[in-house]
Amino acid sequence: VWVRGRIFDLEELLAAQAAVKAAAIDPTAKTYALLVGISKYQKLPQVEWLHYANADAQTFEKFLASGRGGGVPNDQIMVLTDESATTAALRNGFQTFLRNRAGKKDTVFILVAGHGIVDSRGAFILTYDSDPQDPSATAMPMAEIQELIDSELGKVGRVVFLADICHAATIGGLRALTVGSAVERLGDAQGEMLGLMAARPKEVSIEGPQFGGGHGAFTYSVLKGLGGLADHNDDHYVEAGELIDFTRTDTANLTGDKQHPRDFGNMANETKLSDLSKPGIELARFMQLYDSQHGGPLYIAAAGDPPLSSEAQRDMDAFEQAIRDKRLLPDQAPSAFDPLGRLRTELTPEQLFLAQNRLRVALENAAQQVLLRYLAGDQTPQTKAEFDAGSKYMEAAMRLTPESLYLEGRDSFFEGRAELFDRNFGQAANLLENSVRIDPGEAYGYNALGIAYLEQADFTRAIPAFRDAARRAPHWSYPLHNLALAYVEAGDSEAAIRSYRQAIRLTPQYSYLPYNLGLVYQRLNRRRDAEANYRKAMALAPDSAEPLNALGTLKASEGKDAEAERLYREALQKNPALLAARHNLGLLVVKTRPDEAIALWRENLKTNPDYIASRLSLAELLAARGDNAGAAAEYGEIIKTKPDYVAARAALAAALMKSGKPADAVEQLREAVKREADDAAIWEQLGDAEKAAGQMQEARLAYEQAEKKALEKSVRRRIRAKMTF
Repeated sequence: VWVRGRIFDLEELLAAQAAVKAAAIDPTAKTYALLVGISKYQKLPQVEWLHYANADAQTFEKFLASGRGGGVPNDQIMVLTDESATTAALRNGFQTFLRNRAGKKDTVFILVAGHGIVDSRGAFILTYDSDPQDPSATAMPMAEIQELIDSELGKVGRVVFLADICHAATIGGLRALTVGSAVERLGDAQGEMLGLMAARPKEVSIEGPQFGGGHGAFTYSVLKGLGGLADHNDDHYVEAGELIDFTRTDTANLTGDKQHPRDFGNMANETKLSDLSKPGIELARFMQLYDSQHGGPLYIAAAGDPPLSSEAQRDMDAFEQAIRDKRLLPDQAPSAFDPLGRLRTELTPEQLFLAQNRLRVALENAAQQVLLRYLAGDQTPQTKAEFDAGSKYMEAAMRLTPESLYLEGRDSFFEGRAELFDRNFGQAANLLENSVRIDPGEAYGYNALGIAYLEQADFTRAIPAFRDAARRAPHWSYPLHNLALAYVEAGDSEAAIRSYRQAIRLTPQYSYLPYNLGLVYQRLNRRRDAEANYRKAMALAPDSAEPLNALGTLKASEGKDAEAERLYREALQKNPALLAARHNLGLLVVKTRPDEAIALWRENLKTNPDYIASRLSLAELLAARGDNAGAAAEYGEIIKTKPDYVAARAALAAALMKSGKPADAVEQLREAVKREADDAAIWEQLGDAEKAAGQMQEARLAYEQAEKKALEKSVRRRIRAKMTF
């Protein structure tokens, strides 16, 4: 991994050096812009959404496209708002303009309007598909932006960084106001930068319709200043120093002295940022701008390139349509990869680069949705198919960026997590360990590795893995849930309770946490605590059947059969497929209404023939009623799926003996003693069967083994008495 990473870094360095050399002889300086405005968030409650961050980005695009803003062509502006502003898209945006497109004479404008947060791992920009439970894995780290700017700013003429990301004191339970200090550190990079932060520490950025029809106060002031109001010396240009002074004063005035922008960086005050001799835009009211063709960001426009041929335009339309239809994988015909293959000979290198990035971002976005559901834990249980899909998305993305260790690490995670469903624990652990090696800072790999160990009852490795995950994502509740499960299996119920309580503090909205805590309390016979947590889970998820079933078992154990039956039936009304509730209802009525119990268990087995609990209960009831042939048939079905289930073989042998089939019973018991050679009761039962089958010598040998392995004297005396033949 290290060697591949070094090779990739060296290749990037050589490519960057070549780009700088090419840019140095290009007489035409260009302006590029990455404009990000995120008002809506997939994983935040609506009360924490913003109103005008998306409008900030869209109006800034309009200004840059105007003559006063430089007449920047569409293909040199990337606008990411709301659903399009995913982590993958934002990462691609920074790398596209700073690493791959802008040269030594060029200017890059970066506007980020949205939410920023800070946790123990650092500062992050929250994107549309970020989850505050694990920002390190799902958000855009400021450290990554810092590293990119540190390494690339010297290859770009200048950068103007406008950050309006302090809109609340806390977001998703995490600190937000202190994110500004991380943004200011961008100004320490060697190169020409002008940075403006929207507010001082402990101040909140203000937005509202009173600011140009709907903006953040800071962005509105910047736009007004660039539009001409900042031209203090009347030379018909707005210079960097003038913009700083105007924005400070105007934002404070607009907000009643509640918000005070800060500047950072080393751009010369005389640097010209807008030309007032050219037409600008009207700010009083504005039309929100969208891509008229696709309704999304303008990833690939043709303003600065020659027009596409009819064949290329047809392939480009097919490519974009496939992405909109989410036909992203090579085997999803007609896939986006099909027209992309043809576009390789029809587009300029830069157009092709943008098209490939468009598809890669879409693939990463799709995989991110799988990861977000995983972060929710058992609140939204996932399937093998989902993780398989995540792996396929990563593999397809690696076809476009084969050198990416980031993609390889996530592919290993998805593939390893999928292997757990098939109980391929060794292969799963290898893949997950590879994911952790590639990206040791992320929590999701450690959590999945812990699940692999837990499934194998390897608590000495599962518990540290879950602890590692919890340390890396201290606001993520799922590793704490898994840690609690490991503690329960290891016999440390009090540690499990502490872990669940911590998880509930982090995500009090998740119903599966109090539900599972209730199960722990019930195991400890702390009935009142168990019931309180079951009812909390029911209040959080009123359509969920599992808490009703669990509360039913609690009431049944207290002898409150009528209440238990009501709860079981209510659970089945909410989820007729909940086999556990139907099985428990059968156990409740088996003594008073055995025929109903049989019908309930047979209904479960019709739905799932491998539901062992109902088949065992059915077999036991049939045997108790004297239907030995029916009982034997049910036990035989269990043996087919669980050949090592010794107790089922012993029960099957007993039913066969009562059915007058001692030879068949002998066959089952001989298989049983192969698996449980130290069980005196099985050897004694085998002796009885051999004796009934007339095989006296074999019976004596079986009795001798039983006597040898029996621990109690009374049992040994009974066995010796059976050998008197």
